[in-house]
Amino acid sequence: MQEKLLFIQADASALRAMEAVLGGDYKLIGKHDGLEALEWLERANHADLIIADSNMPYLSSTDFLKELRSQAAFRQLPVLVLSDLDQVTERNHYMQAGATDFAIKPLPKAQLRQRIRHLLDNPRPDDSEVRLAS
Repeated sequence: MQEKLLFIQADASALRAMEAVLGGDYKLIGKHDGLEALEWLERANHADLIIADSNMPYLSSTDFLKELRSQAAFRQLPVLVLSDLDQVTERNHYMQAGATDFAIKPLPKAQLRQRIRHLLDNPRPDDSEVRLAS
């Protein structure tokens, strides 16, 4: 069975481009904003990975991450945030909010595929594993 990627992106053309790049290897579920994505997940739908644009309407990416991580069912779900800004503070901001990884767009196809594969193969450690490792 194909792994499911939930892609949150307001721009329909970006969603079509992502489908063209990843559609053969993964089942891509597109949502236009974080609220729509949260509602979809809360209706007992499953995703193996979330790819979220940093610039979302209605609910900021940071608020989306905080809400997602506040729910036990989604704490371990890997989230890759894609941003236009290439700043350390931007990366730190999203990582502290709950992102698993952060990348600057546009991301070359091979690098995007590599990051996705890495995140799917290396699930996020739960809080007890993080405490034990400290």
